[in-house]
Amino acid sequence: MYEYIKGNLTAKKHDYVVIENNGIGYKIYTSLNTMMKVKTDEDTMLYTYLHVREDAMMLYGFSQEEELFLFNMLISISGIGPKAALSILSVLSYQDVATAVVSDDVGLLSKAPGIGKKTAMRIILELKDKLKGIDIDDTQPKCQIEHSDKYSEAVNALLVLGYNSKYARQALDAVYDEKDSLQDIIKNALAGRTSSN
Repeated sequence: MYEYIKGNLTAKKHDYVVIENNGIGYKIYTSLNTMMKVKTDEDTMLYTYLHVREDAMMLYGFSQEEELFLFNMLISISGIGPKAALSILSVLSYQDVATAVVSDDVGLLSKAPGIGKKTAMRIILELKDKLKGIDIDDTQPKCQIEHSDKYSEAVNALLVLGYNSKYARQALDAVYDEKDSLQDIIKNALAGRTSSN
């Protein structure tokens, strides 16, 4: 029904944004990857999918068509709803998902909250043939290190301290070293942010 929605981004919440267009505020659920790319009070365009249920109509939107494409592919799988698809696309880029499917990387897909090994295997089984021809951008950094358990724990610690997700990840990206202890990583991230303010 809606190919995309373009307008002023008036709000960013935990799992959705609001785009105002012609006096109407559209509540659009989105992934963390898209959330980190958009800014409030700026003109924004999201490629959208309208999900219709008996009790609700919900809009899902993404900054890149490829992300929307993979979202639609994921929800076409039995047992994978929009919430699970967003979970996957919040911790993995669309390139990472495609790479994981093509290379049978169950572990990478399983990093998404709520996605167990059986579900990851089903995703690979159902999407492998469909994604074989997709052009994966090798210039995009992979997320194996970024989404290690230690990195995730560090992000969560900064969130508990009141940082938003984008701020936490930026602070960690500037200082992260897999060899450091979790405590040192958090301390360095906080020190880096303090000195940059």
